[in-house]
Amino acid sequence: MHRKNSPCIPGNLDLTDADRQSRIDQFYHPFESLLSSTLDARPEARALVTIHSFTPVYLGVQRSVEVGILHDRDTRLADAILDVAQGFRIARNEPYGPNDGVTHTLKRHALTRDMLNVMIEIRNDLIGTPEACAKMADTLADWLETALIRAQKLKEAQL
Repeated sequence: MHRKNSPCIPGNLDLTDADRQSRIDQFYHPFESLLSSTLDARPEARALVTIHSFTPVYLGVQRSVEVGILHDRDTRLADAILDVAQGFRIARNEPYGPNDGVTHTLKRHALTRDMLNVMIEIRNDLIGTPEACAKMADTLADWLETALIRAQKLKEAQL
C-alpha cells in the first residue's frame, strides 16, 4: 500500500512486474515466513511489538511527535502503553496510522492469533547514537513491561 502524500523513491520508479515480484520473493516472503513460523513455534508468546523510526521532517513539515504508539483494531496494548508512557511527546497512531497501511504485520500475524500487539515509531533524531539507542531501548522496555501486565489482565478479564 502506498502511504498518503509519500514522496517517490527513485529506486522504486519504473519497476517491471518481474522486478517487483523479485523484491517480494527476496525480501517480503522470507520475512513473513520466518515471522509466521516463529510465532507458530511459540504459542505462549504474549505480544507482537514492532519498532520503527521516522524522520523529524517529512515533505517539508516538522513533526512534533517524538514517539508514536500505533495500533489497528486491537487497542489493548497501545492503550496500556499510552497510560504509562511519559517523558516524550507521544501520540496515538502518529506519524502514521492504519489508514496509511502500516499495520500490515500486526493484522497478518497478531490479530489472527489474538495476540496483544503494537507498533512503536520513534523519531530517528532520538536514536542517532548507540547511547541514545540504549537509552530508548531501556525506556521502551520499562513501558512495555508495565503495559504488558496491564493489557494481559484486561485480555484475561475479557475471556
